Amino acid sequence: MSMQPRDVGDSDPHQPGLTCDLAATPIRRIRQLVRELLDDHLGVLRDDAVLVADELVSNAIQHGQGPRSCRLTLIDNGRGLLAEVTDAGPGTPHMRTPDNNGGRGLVLVNRLANSWGVRWCQGRKTVWAELVSDATKHNGRAPHLAIAPEWTGQE
Repeated sequence: MSMQPRDVGDSDPHQPGLTCDLAATPIRRIRQLVRELLDDHLGVLRDDAVLVADELVSNAIQHGQGPRSCRLTLIDNGRGLLAEVTDAGPGTPHMRTPDNNGGRGLVLVNRLANSWGVRWCQGRKTVWAELVSDATKHNGRAPHLAIAPEWTGQE
């Protein structure tokens, strides 16, 4: 997984997606919207996308400043999701060593997303994460499960 800059214009306006005001949209609704948007597109990767979106939104609520918004866009012909969460907080998100007070969110995002990063525009930051299914590379599994052996049900 890599942390790379993402240009503001990288999102395809013709791809299905939606934008939510986080002051009016509870986190549980964001999780539901990710599931609905991906529907049957990604299989197990859908659950990873739900977790990644949840972490990005939770971080913006906990550490950012309003106004806050979340944009979810299908990418790569429906084989992936781009989750973008924007807030006006000054801090730069970064991974840290997990402890009893937290620190697991971006570690999970880094592990589950194909790439993620932060971009700044007019005093606001957008933390984005991209999850893309590549069945040829991962045998139809999420990237973090690709190296796991097939489970045969036998011990």
